[in-house]
Amino acid sequence: MIELKKALTYEEQVNHLINAHSLEIKDKKIAIDILKRVNYYRLSGYGIGLKTKNNDQFSDGITLEHIYKLYQFDSLFKIKLLHVIEQIEIQLRTQISYHLALKFGPECYLNPENFVPKTFKSGDSILDSIISNFQKECDRQKNKPFVRHHINKYNSRFPVWVAVELFSFGNLTSLYDIMKPEDQMAISSLYSVDPKHLKSWMLALVEIRNICAHYGRLYNMPLKQRPHLFQEHKKYGNWSQIKIFPALLSIKRILESDSLWTEFESNLVSLIEEYQDVIILPFMGFPLEWQKVLTG
Repeated sequence: MIELKKALTYEEQVNHLINAHSLEIKDKKIAIDILKRVNYYRLSGYGIGLKTKNNDQFSDGITLEHIYKLYQFDSLFKIKLLHVIEQIEIQLRTQISYHLALKFGPECYLNPENFVPKTFKSGDSILDSIISNFQKECDRQKNKPFVRHHINKYNSRFPVWVAVELFSFGNLTSLYDIMKPEDQMAISSLYSVDPKHLKSWMLALVEIRNICAHYGRLYNMPLKQRPHLFQEHKKYGNWSQIKIFPALLSIKRILESDSLWTEFESNLVSLIEEYQDVIILPFMGFPLEWQKVLTG
């Protein structure tokens, strides 16, 4: 068994970056202040792609401040992105619960007949999993006023428009996935797309939302979910690794002419301009004409 690396003091971490990785550090005190704010391991992820190919040495001119600025950019980018995704998520909760409630009644999500009987690879029912997760969340948040109200007044019965407020975005996406084709179409048609597109967008946004919410790295991070793109944008999703840019195109499609997208796009342009000295746009899947594509 390989032994774990020994713990290093902040001073030792700085010396390790200099001696083992040839990272340029002009002021050790500033470097220690950075490492006190951001874990060495977390910060090291932003150095991916900045080292020479033949060894573990940073390329000439790369400093700790450079890497820290990449971390700062990523943090600000995720804050802006998370706000937009949250609004889309809330919108989808509203539209899905509204449709299901009017068609099948308040407790429609509890009736398997209202959905396609899909299962996981294990054979377990997806709907059963959704309901189980919902019930666990009810118990976890039982002291919230609206949850306690439905527990006490309605004997723990929750109409779908209340229940979805306790669904994770992942569970909401799973609920959409098992809706009958005509019901999926009723939701996707609100965005002038087919259900396949909307489902892929939701899956991509769930992954990105979780990265943002749990302080993960999004800059230069390969993603698992590849959103379906329209024909005119397919070339932006054909990278060997899935990056964030295709998801931005999906968000643009969902929001259409919404002022929320206009604000996000404007803020993104300003943010990229502010950090243009350190960020490498292809690391995020951005093409040369990215601004024209996002504003067009």
